[in-house]
Amino acid sequence: SPAIAIAVGVSLKSYRKKRNPKFPPGAMGWPLVGSTFSFFKPHPPSSLGDFMEQHLSRYGKVFSMSFLGEMVVVSADAELNRYVLQNEMRLFRNSLPAHFRKLIGDFSMAMLMGDAYRHKKAVLLAFLNKARLQGGFVRGVERLADTLTASWTDRGVIFAREEANKFSFYVIAKKAMGLTPEDSEAEQLRRDYMTLYKGIHALPINLPGSTHREALKARANIVKTIKKKLDERKARGSGDEEDDLLGCLIEEGTYDWENICDTVQGFIFAGLVTSSTVMSLAMYFLENCPKALEQMREEHLECMRSKKQNGDGKLTWDDYRNMEFTQNVISETLRLGNVVGNLWKKAMKDVEFKGYFIPEGTTVITHLAAVHLDPSVFENPGQFNPWRWSAKDVKKGNNLLPFGGGVRHCMGSELARVEISVFLHYLILNYNWESVEPDQPVSFPQVTFLKDLPIRVRAAHYGL
Repeated sequence: SPAIAIAVGVSLKSYRKKRNPKFPPGAMGWPLVGSTFSFFKPHPPSSLGDFMEQHLSRYGKVFSMSFLGEMVVVSADAELNRYVLQNEMRLFRNSLPAHFRKLIGDFSMAMLMGDAYRHKKAVLLAFLNKARLQGGFVRGVERLADTLTASWTDRGVIFAREEANKFSFYVIAKKAMGLTPEDSEAEQLRRDYMTLYKGIHALPINLPGSTHREALKARANIVKTIKKKLDERKARGSGDEEDDLLGCLIEEGTYDWENICDTVQGFIFAGLVTSSTVMSLAMYFLENCPKALEQMREEHLECMRSKKQNGDGKLTWDDYRNMEFTQNVISETLRLGNVVGNLWKKAMKDVEFKGYFIPEGTTVITHLAAVHLDPSVFENPGQFNPWRWSAKDVKKGNNLLPFGGGVRHCMGSELARVEISVFLHYLILNYNWESVEPDQPVSFPQVTFLKDLPIRVRAAHYGL
């Protein structure tokens, strides 16, 4: 059949890459599917899984494998990973499956290249820098954290991942389009985003009831909701833009409605699941490391005692920056939790680096988790040890890449840290918690908790 002929043609073309002696060594795996299913086999994010362990042992830190009939390069080498990320749009570009475009839109940042990307990045950076300088952002995050955690008092058992997801969604949806928990469409929009997220990582089988079909419906609902907000803003006339990304894009004036909707959707999507997963991972790790929890809680108590003496009980941007151990906990959670375990890039031209030859058109998987768990970079890498970040170590800092790197480094990384810090602040000053039943994070391929991390919360009082 034509489909089989095309698949065989791709496999043969891909196989010829291996004939260059400098092409990274590897195996073809099973016919057509190659090593696809082995690579994505579920495993704890604090480990690399059997496939990676076996291939690293056999071939070294840079090897090749067959992914759906195409030979791709997998890099667990810190230097090569940084080289790939730093040369984005010069030697490499994003390598995303075809169905991503249908789910995230033609004008999302992940899809843009060249001048279109640079122009929109400048607009977004200006918006984010303004948010960073405004005290209102921290206060808004604090109000949401206070409201959410207060609702736990009489519930006893909560699902930590679900609660973190709610918090993260309302933080970013407020900054993106002024959405609040009281808005009638808010909760449905959050559910649509979770459906979309599942579709991103599912096979693109467009059949009734399939995850992909449901994700396409969710995408349509999301765009419809954003378009409605956009039309309402424009109907009010100029000079009435709100202090959010939607207002910023309207004021900028050069983007049509489709571009604006894709940008707002992508902004929310980029920060929603990653930030909320880090929060739930931090709760998981801290429960199992009482010493770290105690030290972190004392840091937050000292902060509030100082503020109380000065007659001020609200958190500020400076408070966030002074929470040094909290930042160590977040850094270690990012390293060990590996929410973004790898990034896929494609060579735009033939590349040679460290003796390896990567032909034009070859996909390179920069395996960030492999570097985060490399014992030559991080001592006892499988251990949760936030104290490893107490000393400013350039080597460690350069090899912690949870937000990517180069021109596509996550623009909202610092705001994400603020969000996580405030959430943890309200958690540890108001509650003690313990697991209700065994649950642990799994990379599947996205990091999740199979039971949504059920915990029992008990109110704590520290005399503040």
